[in-house]
Amino acid sequence: METNSYYLKNVYHRYINLSFKLEKPKWENIKRTFSEEQKVGSEYYDIKDKGDTDVYVCDTPENDKKVTEFLDRFNLFYDSKLLFNTKSDDSIKVHIDNNKEEDYSDKPEKFIDNHAKLNFTWEVPGGGLRWWELKNEDNLVVDTHTQKNGKKWHVIWAKQEDCTMVYDKTINKPSIVNTGVPHSTHNPSNKERFTLSYNLVRKTDLKLVTFFEALWLFDGLLEA
Repeated sequence: METNSYYLKNVYHRYINLSFKLEKPKWENIKRTFSEEQKVGSEYYDIKDKGDTDVYVCDTPENDKKVTEFLDRFNLFYDSKLLFNTKSDDSIKVHIDNNKEEDYSDKPEKFIDNHAKLNFTWEVPGGGLRWWELKNEDNLVVDTHTQKNGKKWHVIWAKQEDCTMVYDKTINKPSIVNTGVPHSTHNPSNKERFTLSYNLVRKTDLKLVTFFEALWLFDGLLEA
């Protein structure tokens, strides 16, 4: 296990060395997410066209098969997969990923849980991921969205002026990332920035894998 103080202080990101590669999703296989609330617009979450900066779902069966086979080795599975697109000269606002409602309380502060994801990013020059520390956890903004089947999910945001940046990383290889704390993307280039993101869950008890647990599970495969 890691003992170097730098690694222990970095509780946000690790590269993971994998024996396989994924294909970049194509727009023809990408669908935008949509909720009842989006019909009237939202200050933070409102996709109008494909290509906008936001979160999408996509059909990538060959990629998913490779990820599933890899996670099986660690008695894990993924319960959701999302595509984050940051278009040219844009950013995704400070947010906390929330893909497994049953693991969360309705209290906003409970959304901070350090859960980990396996991310594949097609990085752009100067782009990257930034992590933030809230000055006051009461400043989290929680948007509720409702699917056609009635199921609700939360989108958790924070205003940048209510946060202090604590870590910044240009990500050009597969990674384990801490998405259970405030983070954001940025893309100063003239190309789109894609991230395919898999939410990690333990098969034994259906609990989300924390970033710290991922450091132990994938020990030997990780680097800063």
